[in-house]
Amino acid sequence: MPRKQRFRNTGSGKGIKEQLDAATLRRLYLDEKLTQAQIATRYGCTPQFVSLLLRDHGIRRSPRP
Repeated sequence: MPRKQRFRNTGSGKGIKEQLDAATLRRLYLDEKLTQAQIATRYGCTPQFVSLLLRDHGIRRSPRP
C-alpha cells in the first residue's frame, strides 16, 4: 500500500523547509495572522509540520479563537 504523500512540489525548486524559513513564518503567522492550517494549505504540507517549524524557529504558537 503506498504511503500518503505529506508534501507536494510547489514548483519553486526549493524544499518546504527552505521556503518556510524563520522570516517567512514570522511574516505569515505573526504579521499576516494566518493559521497553521492556512500556511500548510499554501505550501502543501500538514498543519503539524508547520507547528514543528514554528517550534524549531522559536516562534511562539498561540491558541487562535
